[in-house]
Order: sequence, then C-alpha cells, then structure tokens
Amino acid sequence: MLKLKSERKIKLTLKRDYLLESLFVFYLLIMGLLSGYFGRNAFWLIGLFCFVIFLLINKSKYWYEIEAAIFNNASFYAIFALGCASVVLGTSNQYLAYNLKWWLQVLLVLFGIIILDSNSKYDFRSILKSYFYLLNFFWIANLVIVTIQCTGNGFLIKPEWLVANSYYKDHCSGLFGASGTHKFSLFATFMLIYNLSFTRKISSSFRRSGMYIYILATEMWMLYISTLNDNKAFFALLPAWFLSYFIIHVTNEKAIKSLNKFVKLLPSVILLVIIVIIILKTVPALASYIQDYIVGAVLKFVTLGKRGNRGSIERITIAINAIEEGYGLLFGKGLGAAAASERLSGHYLGYSHFSMSSIGTMITLGGVWFYLSICIFYTHFFNRFIKSHKKSIVRWLLCLLIFMALTMYTTIFDSPISMLWTCLTFVVLL
Repeated sequence: MLKLKSERKIKLTLKRDYLLESLFVFYLLIMGLLSGYFGRNAFWLIGLFCFVIFLLINKSKYWYEIEAAIFNNASFYAIFALGCASVVLGTSNQYLAYNLKWWLQVLLVLFGIIILDSNSKYDFRSILKSYFYLLNFFWIANLVIVTIQCTGNGFLIKPEWLVANSYYKDHCSGLFGASGTHKFSLFATFMLIYNLSFTRKISSSFRRSGMYIYILATEMWMLYISTLNDNKAFFALLPAWFLSYFIIHVTNEKAIKSLNKFVKLLPSVILLVIIVIIILKTVPALASYIQDYIVGAVLKFVTLGKRGNRGSIERITIAINAIEEGYGLLFGKGLGAAAASERLSGHYLGYSHFSMSSIGTMITLGGVWFYLSICIFYTHFFNRFIKSHKKSIVRWLLCLLIFMALTMYTTIFDSPISMLWTCLTFVVLL
C-alpha cells in the first residue's frame, strides 16, 4: 500500500511540475494527427512557437540545452555558411521568405522534441506510452477512412484538394490531408515501432502474443491499402524501419546478451517471414502490385541519370541533373529561387514534380554540400534520441541512411508533420 501511494504521489508531482511539457506533448500529437485535414497552418505554427518560447522561459536549462546542441554542432556552421553563399551567389531569391517560414516550422518541431527529451526527470517516453489508446484509435480510424476513400467515393476529401492536385489517389490519406500519403506512411511506421516498443513491456505472454498479431494485421492492412492509393514509398519504409529496430535491439537490448539467445530468435523470425510471404502471395492485389510497381520502380533506379524520367523517379533525377549541370556541386540556384512547395513550383526548370521530395529541392536550391550538411545536422539529433549508454558509429550511419532515404520520397525538410513523426519514431526506437 505504501508503495502504491508513493507511486501515485510521484505521478501527481510529475503532472504538477511538468504540466507545460505534458500539454506540449498532447499538442504535438494532435497537430500531427489533425492539422493535415483541418489546415490552418498559421494557427499550428503560432501554437508551436508559443509552447517552445514558454518552455525556454519557464526553465532556463532548456535554453542552454538548445544552445549547446546547436552551437556545438559543426554541421550548423556549415549550413549557415553554405546557406549564406547560396543566397548571395544564387540566381534568384524571390521565394526565400516563404521557404524560411516552412523550414522554421520544422526546426521548431525538432527543438520541441529536444526540449522534451533533454530533461532526465521528465519521462517523455512514459508520457508517449500513456497515449497508447489515443494513438491506436487514430491508427485504426485512418486505416478505415483510407480504405473507404480508395473506393472512389470522395469520403472526407475536400474539393479544393482535387483542384490543386487532380490525382485522386494522392488524397487517399485519411486525416492527413491533401497529398498526405507520405505523412500517413510515416505515421504508420511510427505506429509499428511504437507498438513494438509498447509490447516489449507487457509481462503477460498471452497479451504480448495478441499485440504482435494486432501489429502484424494492421501493418498488413496498411500494405494492402498502399496498393490502392499507389503509395509505393511505404513498401520501402516498413522493412527499413523494422530492420533498424531489429539491428538496434540486437546490439543494445539487454535481453539479447549472447549469440545463443540470438539464435533462439531465428525460428520466430523465419516463421514471421514465411507468414508475410504467404500473405503477400495469397492476396492477388498485393502480389501483382509488388511485381508491377515495386519491382518496376527498383529496375528504374538504375536509370537515374537519364533525363525524361517522370513520376516518382523524377524526384531522384532532379538531384542527379542538378549535379550534372554543375550548380548542384556549388551553391545551387539560390535558396529562394523556387518555392519548397510543389503547389507553387511544380514546373520549375521544366520538372513537373519539382518540390515533391526534399533531395531534389535542396540540391537544386542550395547544392549537394548544403543538402548533406542538413542531413548530418538532423542525424545528430536522431541518433541522440535513441537512448543507449553505448555510442555506435553503425547506429549513427543507420540514422543518416534512413533520413536520406526519407528525403528521396518526402518533403521532410519543409513538412513539420513529417519531421514530427520521424523524430518520435527515433524517440521510441529503443
């Protein structure tokens, strides 16, 4: 009884002392789940800005944490120097203010996560786990909504979205809004890692087995609807994140202390792979989609340097062409030469999908060194979010590769929602 009362007292103390932090976590989750559908970007930006400022004012240690994290990071100075050179030497900067506004929002999300993660007395991960039912409710709700949307009835798809982008499938993204399939994919991969991390803490083997079945069923459901809304990126993201989770736990998990224990896991892993293969083969839509589109996309990858590639592969060829033309190896066209938004710069330099992914946009506007500096900058924090007493260059490189892969398929540099779910995935990765 004494222990129970003590635990309750601790919980109440945490809520009182860290009320602002807890409210900020709730705000971030609601922003990540609903801002895509309801829009009103100015409202979410102001709220995000106010929370970060209030937290910095409320506890000066947070300001020192942000200051140390930024100014002790060599990539920050590289970004600043290369960015200034791009602005000064660029051909045009008419969209500079517009781009900086979106990049600031992404940085605010990162700063917010750094603040929440930096205080050892505030159990950020436990707070996230307390939202288990809320997050899984939205997870199932989005799966249902996207399934309905893929029938073509326009359910919860606003007419103005189709005016901006007439390709109906891009809007089959549940509550993640216009052209939100990639944001939904990042949320889906977050839910995979989040539910796996949550399940590991369940003591009952029966409940734990039930959760693994639930995780497998919902992620397979997501794979299926990804064939309906032409969301090829998810077929790359899901195995990449699962493999990352497995690698990190094999190298850091206390439960796996020796090769013998690892060998004991192999039958379960092999069984899981067999089950997935059987499901993929027995569902005709999945099998044909993977053969026709996923395999086809991989084969197209060997022709990255060729002009004329359109659709998804154009995201990569934009970057390749920028390097071939020379400006991609220098300072780019200028950070404000074109908007980091496909809606405003969809045909910049003749590319029908310019600004559809971050890698082509940033190499074109700022150059390849500017792009790499930003990738290294974010990787530093992603690696830090994975709590471990053991530093590992392999883990750091893994974080870098994951992030660079995301830049090929998403607009993560100027999408606060994409950055939010990416940061939170790294937070719960261990």
